[in-house]
Amino acid sequence: MTAQQPDSAFTLVVPSCDFYSDTWPYFFHFLFKYWPDIPAPIYLLSNHLSYDDPRVHTVKVGDDHQWGDNLRAALPQVPGDVLLMLLDDFFLNQPVITADVQAAVQRFRQLNGRYLGIDHFKKHGTPIPGTTWHAILPDPPCVGLNATIWSAAQLQAVANSPGMNIWQAENRAKQLAREDQTGHFYIGPEGKALMTYQESIKGLFWKPSTLDFFKKENVPLSATPRPCPPQGQDPISKFIRSWKKRSFRNWLRKRSEKMAIDGTTVIKPLK
Repeated sequence: MTAQQPDSAFTLVVPSCDFYSDTWPYFFHFLFKYWPDIPAPIYLLSNHLSYDDPRVHTVKVGDDHQWGDNLRAALPQVPGDVLLMLLDDFFLNQPVITADVQAAVQRFRQLNGRYLGIDHFKKHGTPIPGTTWHAILPDPPCVGLNATIWSAAQLQAVANSPGMNIWQAENRAKQLAREDQTGHFYIGPEGKALMTYQESIKGLFWKPSTLDFFKKENVPLSATPRPCPPQGQDPISKFIRSWKKRSFRNWLRKRSEKMAIDGTTVIKPLK
């Protein structure tokens, strides 16, 4: 069982795997830039690697399987009954107001919440009186995984079905909401998102908008050769994407082999 936290307290969970460890320096750079006073313990979920920052606790689950399997193995090691979850390739791009997050967590507890989408769905629904939150209707349920608050029990229920990739885990979360939408909420179109982010990766590759974001933030791509190939559907663009995907996977494999030989298991922050 998880320990009961104070009304405004929560734990930040970042589900990841070693395959995406090249994103960690960027994720945590922007996390601490735009949320420097984060009042929560931070848990990074990985396979064998850890992140070199005393503010970040790493939960290692062993060899990588599916996204949901890794999450299910890690959750019993994450303390707290309310979890704020951010995906590893969603980089904060505006300051987070801690008091607003704490107030949302407190209301989440008061409403016996199980799920809250804290970005902006921009969909109309059923407002909760006196708030900008909306109750999630069973069809279609506005449930995602990008930036969310969960009861630990509900997130565990999502992860309890084995063999799920991240899209299947999201579909399971939606199915659970269809079966019983009580305690499921999202911020309505008249409300303000608790946090905003740059969605940085699509299909293994950096999105072109991510490179623009890095340039605007004056952050060099020094920790990874993750590619950003042409986006077109013409044969040449498709060939380049396929070649760059193989090259990047080969870089990841060689890096893993080198780390195994050197005994290196720690990813360093950006300098």
